[in-house]
Amino acid sequence: MENTLEEIADSLEKGRCKRVKELVHVAIKEGVSPSLIMEKGLLKGMENVGRRFKTEMVETPEILSITRALNGGMEALKELAEKNIQEKIGTALVGTIRGDFHDIGKNLVRIMLESKGFRVVDLGVDVPAHRFVDVAFTERADVVCCSGFLTDSLVDMRRMVEEFENRGLREEVYIMVGGSALDEEKAKKLGADCYTEDASACGEKAYAYCKKRKKRKK
Repeated sequence: MENTLEEIADSLEKGRCKRVKELVHVAIKEGVSPSLIMEKGLLKGMENVGRRFKTEMVETPEILSITRALNGGMEALKELAEKNIQEKIGTALVGTIRGDFHDIGKNLVRIMLESKGFRVVDLGVDVPAHRFVDVAFTERADVVCCSGFLTDSLVDMRRMVEEFENRGLREEVYIMVGGSALDEEKAKKLGADCYTEDASACGEKAYAYCKKRKKRKK
């Protein structure tokens, strides 16, 4: 198991998309959980890439091959996770707030939520506050996951929470926030229900919330 996860990280760092996808399938067959594949395989590989970027000059073709390898691994993990889920635990909305075009963190969160049995509605990037509310209402979302990596993101995240409040929908959704612009204290000031540092924790906490909510409704 450990060898497979290490090979996923190594292949990702080398930009070997086909091999990464194959190894994700191998890991699933070995009984490795999607969260562990994400944490010890894909994310570990990206950490290694990040360290290299700080000390080496990396050419554009290599960056593109690494990105393709990451996307390939994530897609394979998503497909396998969906096959193994029989019953949806709830609906989650994910998106990166207006003015921010970072999507890797959002995509990781989406896959972790899907691996936990959520139906996920992905709004993409540069999403205005009102759209989170509009879609949460029409899709009957249980959880709203909003990411932001820029300092200006905090203003629009607060606006999103206020929009839910103004439309009388605040108690209907569990608002989760994350990204480098945030920490626990800032999340509380925004009025969010939960802050998580990574995709794996987001999946775990969203799942725990919906399980608890279902028990209350019985």
